[in-house]
Amino acid sequence: MNDAPDVPETIPTMRRDPLAGGLLLLSLPLLAAGLAMPAVSITHLGVFTDTYSIAGTVFAFWDAGKYLLFAIVLFFSAVFPAAKILIALWAWCAGPGDGEKLRRICGHFATVSKWSMLDVFIVALTILVVEGSLFTAADVHIGIVCFAVSVIVSTVAIQRVARQAA
Repeated sequence: MNDAPDVPETIPTMRRDPLAGGLLLLSLPLLAAGLAMPAVSITHLGVFTDTYSIAGTVFAFWDAGKYLLFAIVLFFSAVFPAAKILIALWAWCAGPGDGEKLRRICGHFATVSKWSMLDVFIVALTILVVEGSLFTAADVHIGIVCFAVSVIVSTVAIQRVARQAA
């Protein structure tokens, strides 16, 4: 005699996309490295070189009293990418069956992810302008590469999480 209740042989479960979770976890340290490591060096007259990180540039705007630029660059280079990754991690942990709210959040982040590349675009424009000057040169460093890879990796992961939630 078996007193155990009848349990179906297979319980349908939805699985999280392990690649999306791994990519999101990878994008966090890449973002931190991209913000902290040297991103661009500008050489003046072939002698004087200034090297800037993205975070250093943000706080240089604050020190110079350019508060609007400080706020814009801080938002697009640090706050928005970090929030995007953290909210996507939350959505990934919540799993695919968490309802309409999860689908809506993932859809919004998949749509606005392209704005994370705004900071990389601004650095590229700055280098283009500096290179056009006769006595100035600019070089890209690992910080901008880490930042760009973080943005790309997190965008791919968010699209995978959004598909999972659909």
